Amino acid sequence: MKLLSALTLASIVVIPNLGLAEHRGRSPYQSGPSMYIFGGASAVEHDYDSSNFRYSFGDGSLSDIDTDNETGGLRLGLGFGFSPELALEMGFVDLGSITGTGFSDGSQLLTNGYTAGRVDMDGDVDGVFLGIKVHTPEREPMGLYARFGVYAWEFAGTVQDNSQGGKFSVEGTDPYVGVGLRFAVAENADLQIGYDHYVLDDDESVDMSANTLSADLVLRF
Repeated sequence: MKLLSALTLASIVVIPNLGLAEHRGRSPYQSGPSMYIFGGASAVEHDYDSSNFRYSFGDGSLSDIDTDNETGGLRLGLGFGFSPELALEMGFVDLGSITGTGFSDGSQLLTNGYTAGRVDMDGDVDGVFLGIKVHTPEREPMGLYARFGVYAWEFAGTVQDNSQGGKFSVEGTDPYVGVGLRFAVAENADLQIGYDHYVLDDDESVDMSANTLSADLVLRF
């Protein structure tokens, strides 16, 4: 992934600061540097329909295409707070699976196209992210936040027709944005409910996006 080096560098910066903050006995609500981990589950809807299927996998012979673009996902991350209102975040997001089915008339078989009959695609989307989170002060029992950054993703899976199958893998790095609500559930823990939009466009074979509704637990150190 293109963001791995950036995540490694950010981790080198963040982890020593965590040790410094803990050594000083920092309260979770003080204004100095802080660190937190977060994770949760998401309901995911991909903006992926028959036109996207034809763009990514069509050979000119497909019809009666049906796609399933609603799925579940998860997110795991690490945050480094520069102030009570600003943080750097990094982590992993699984945007679940996408499936599609169409029928080929076999007209492109001589040019290495599909054989006549059913064509199935099954793929998964996941990747790593690096971004900024701005939010109302953590000392408040309830607040708002906004997130934005870049997501290095991979869409990988299999395509199968009546005679053969094969694997595919497409990668890209695109922006994401999100907004949400935060509710304090303990002195150092919050529950976040948020909406995020991920662009997934490699400029060649994939042009889609994903929208998520997520519930995350945040633990501050």
